[in-house]
Amino acid sequence: MPKIEIPHSKSDRFRFKKTPELLYAGQVIDERAFYAPPQIHDFCEIIYIVEGTGEFRIGGKVYPLQQGDVAVYNSGVPHEERALNTGPFKVIYCGVGNVHIEGISPGQLLPAYVEPVIPCEKYAYKVESYLSEMLQECDSQILGYETLSNNLLMSLITLIYRIVDVKYPFNSLKDINEITVRTKQFIDKNYTQSITLKEIADTLYVNQHYLSHLFKKELGDSPFKYLITRRIEEAKRLLIESDAPVHEIAARVGYGNDKYFSMLFKKATGQTPSSFREAKRGKR
Repeated sequence: MPKIEIPHSKSDRFRFKKTPELLYAGQVIDERAFYAPPQIHDFCEIIYIVEGTGEFRIGGKVYPLQQGDVAVYNSGVPHEERALNTGPFKVIYCGVGNVHIEGISPGQLLPAYVEPVIPCEKYAYKVESYLSEMLQECDSQILGYETLSNNLLMSLITLIYRIVDVKYPFNSLKDINEITVRTKQFIDKNYTQSITLKEIADTLYVNQHYLSHLFKKELGDSPFKYLITRRIEEAKRLLIESDAPVHEIAARVGYGNDKYFSMLFKKATGQTPSSFREAKRGKR
């Protein structure tokens, strides 16, 4: 077999500016009624579906997951996990700290505009293998387990980028302006408050028209539309999981006028808030 040398020029585009740290590894085995309530971490997480199907709410948006999918949570992103009662449910997961990939904002495993749920397809067996080995190393705690675990973690993150690279080429990921990422993060954090485009622009020290143009160009929606979507997704959750009246839910997601909220909700979903609640609860 011919020898393949690594060039000294280091032409590979992917680099870690810091060595990521494995905080923990764990698994959920055959819990058909698995549910993890809404939570936010100051670190990142990676979750791989080994078996079964689930419905995860990440950053206010609901994603269906199935065997072979991986979910990636950036620091500060709200998430909620639920297994669908269609059979056994098994996941392997890990927590990741000290993340900084060259060209990507510090503390982010993936840029904010990349969908957090990724079908692993032909790489699924590798993703599962890396996570399983990490779990075994953490459980054994024998000589060198920390080194091996962190090397496996770096391999896992690199593999996820290889998968993502098909849809979002890495060079283009690195070119996305950080203003867009920070705008999205600001909205995700403050969507229940009364915020304006000018306030976001002033916080980031940029022109509001430039910010709006950049955000729409890179994410496909204006900041205002993204704010509405974020609020409507949270309102859906509250309508399903609570008995709070519509006017209270409107206030909790940032709308003082419940009639205006109902109009936006119907435009986005095709149903009034009350009809949506009745329909969803009728399916239980």
